[in-house]
Amino acid sequence: MQIAEVCIPNTVLDSLSFGVDDGVKKGSVVWISLKGRKGPLLGLVLDVHKNFPQFEVKIATAHESGYVFSERYLETLLWCANYYMCSAGEALTAFWPADLEGYLCRL
Repeated sequence: MQIAEVCIPNTVLDSLSFGVDDGVKKGSVVWISLKGRKGPLLGLVLDVHKNFPQFEVKIATAHESGYVFSERYLETLLWCANYYMCSAGEALTAFWPADLEGYLCRL
């Protein structure tokens, strides 16, 4: 198991840490669940590492399409967040299609 830094759209957070399988890599689209939310959310993996935090992490599951955004996409996302002084989650809201889940299912 590895730790993924996952960016969640529509949030003021840059990323949250989740446990992932070894097949998940940087740029992958994953399903996550957050406390207080009715259903799972889509997130974008910004980084994958083996530095386990001191707290218990929830598990993120790779989207069934297996789609992975390019390194250039991630660089542009983080550049925009820095340039416009917003979080990666806020920048991701502008970057993702409105119906990302529908798009991924058609792949």
